[in-house]
Parts: sequence; structure tokens; C-alpha cells
Amino acid sequence: MKKKIFFFGTPDIAVSSLKELSKLDNVKIVGVGVFPDRKVGRKQILTPCPVKVIAQELNLPITEINTKEDLISIFNDNEIDLGIVIAFGMIFPEEILNKPKLGVVNVHFSLLPKYRGASPVQSSILAGEKTSGITFQKMVKGLDAGDILLQEKFNIQNKRTSEVFEEFSNQTAKLFPSFLDQLFNSNITPLPQDESKKTLCTKFKKTDGEIFPKKETAPEIWQKYLALNVWPEIYLSTSKGNLKLTELSLVASDNCSELSCAKNTSLFIKQAQLPGKKAMDIQEILKGNKDLFS
Repeated sequence: MKKKIFFFGTPDIAVSSLKELSKLDNVKIVGVGVFPDRKVGRKQILTPCPVKVIAQELNLPITEINTKEDLISIFNDNEIDLGIVIAFGMIFPEEILNKPKLGVVNVHFSLLPKYRGASPVQSSILAGEKTSGITFQKMVKGLDAGDILLQEKFNIQNKRTSEVFEEFSNQTAKLFPSFLDQLFNSNITPLPQDESKKTLCTKFKKTDGEIFPKKETAPEIWQKYLALNVWPEIYLSTSKGNLKLTELSLVASDNCSELSCAKNTSLFIKQAQLPGKKAMDIQEILKGNKDLFS
């Protein structure tokens, strides 16, 4: 008999898994929980989240969730064997977590217990971690504190957040068939997290993207560049306003501009963007702004 799954997710990183789950013979997706359409862009156009778009294409039942009461109703009104959560920005009330026969599984993009919280990929990269990974965990009351059900390591060295998101999204989808087979056949031994090793990470602010070459070394700024490329991106305060650094390099190349950093280190700007302008090669920008870095 097929296991009944209710899926909760919002962004692109959850899409591959929903697609994969919809193909499996041993599960039936009885619902997809998403947030209501939100206004996006300068024109504030109501736009569905990526998970809702795919759920519509797959003809899956969709429930829009505004409040925790909506969440509670889902678990009270539906027969659910397993809840699956990927990047869904709402805390689940403790009272509903054990209602499904197999509980609720949350997929978190870090090697828990490190980097619990809202920005695990960005924070791992910013800290210079060489490896990170994907953790399937049993959802409990505490933030990302549940028992580990499955964990896979991956190399993230010199990868940007957007690249890691794409890789982890695809790898999560690939892990689901085997994971669910093991879970359904009671072949997984939950592993409690070591609380002494936990670290926490929060959301980044726009101002976190500013770099300070006189204080920060090239390796430190490079990790910022890798970590913050989705949001908020990095920028340098100049005489012409905040210059967004859209493409950097660790080595010099034709048409780049050297950025001198602390402790006699250097990065090389290849492409940048001035306020109100398009991203351009740095040499093109400097032709009309010779005093940019003065």
C-alpha cells in the first residue's frame, strides 16, 4: 500500500525533490503545502512560489498556508503517513509533529548539528568549510535539533552558494528513493545530535555584503563573494556609490583590476555594477570613472 505524504516547501531548492517523489510507486502525495502568492519585483506582481508552480504542473493538491492554525488543520483533516519539509519558513507546532505515523522529516542543507538555522549553506561557505552536506532529520520542537536519519557529505570548496544550492537540491532528490525504502522498512536507526557541537546561523542583512579591503584579507573577501552571491551580494563603497562586485578572481587576468586587501593580499575584479547601471567589465566602468577608487 502506498504511503501518504504531505509535502511542504517553497523555493527552487525543493522542486527537484517534489518531482522525484511524484514519480515513486510506493508513495502518494496527498497534498503540497505552500505560502500564498506574494508580490514580486518593482511592479509587485502576485507570483506563486516555485513549488506551487511545479505542484500545479503535476496536478497535485495544493494547500496555501497563512498561519500555524492552517498547519494544524492540515494534520487534523488529512490522513498522513509522513510529512516532508524542505525549506519551508514556518515553525511547526509540536502538537502536530507526531500525528503522522512516520512523523515529519525535515531536509537541512548542513552537516548537523553544525549550522542550524536559516542560512546553513551561506554560513558554511563564509566560514571557509571545505565540506558540508545534506541531513535528513526527524523534526522536533527545537530548531533543527531532531535525530539524524540520513547524512551525506559533499565538497563545497570554492563553490558559490548558488552552485551548492543546485547541487544539494539535485542530490536530495536522488537520495529520496533509497531513504524512503529504508524508512518504510524500519531500516533506519535515528542518531541523536551531539548538542555540544551545535552552531547556529541567522539570516543575512543587506549590510552584510559590504567589504572592507583595508581590514579584510583577500581570502576573507573571497569567502564573502562565494557565500553571499545569492543574497545580499558583496559591494564596495566608492566615490560613485556602492559598487557591486559581480565577478572576482583569485588570480590576475587580462582586463581585470587589482583590489589591494589587508596583509598585502589581493583580489582581482573582472566585472562590477554601479548603482542604476548594468553589470559591466571593470575596465569599461573605469574608463568613465577614473576616480572610482579614490
